Amino acid sequence: MNLILWFLLLVVQNATFTWVSRARNSGSIGYHAIASLFSNGVWFVSQFLLISMVAKPNMPIDELTMYGFVYVAGTVTGSLLMHWISMKYLESGIVTGK
Repeated sequence: MNLILWFLLLVVQNATFTWVSRARNSGSIGYHAIASLFSNGVWFVSQFLLISMVAKPNMPIDELTMYGFVYVAGTVTGSLLMHWISMKYLESGIVTGK
């Protein structure tokens, strides 16, 4: 799997994690359940990819550093993006009906 696809998966992974974290506070069990399903499903898939890409014995430090940078950049991007989407669309009543 190339780094661009992994980066995109990390964005989605952390976006869904942020979504479920915010959904816990919504007061809606159904909304929380949907967000949780996505969050846990994406996390499950990402773990297989992470292990196959990164868990290598004697990995050079420059390669490990690159994976670390991609991981942090993808997860931060996903978290911030979903925070913005949640505030602008999901929590404004468009999706939750408030």
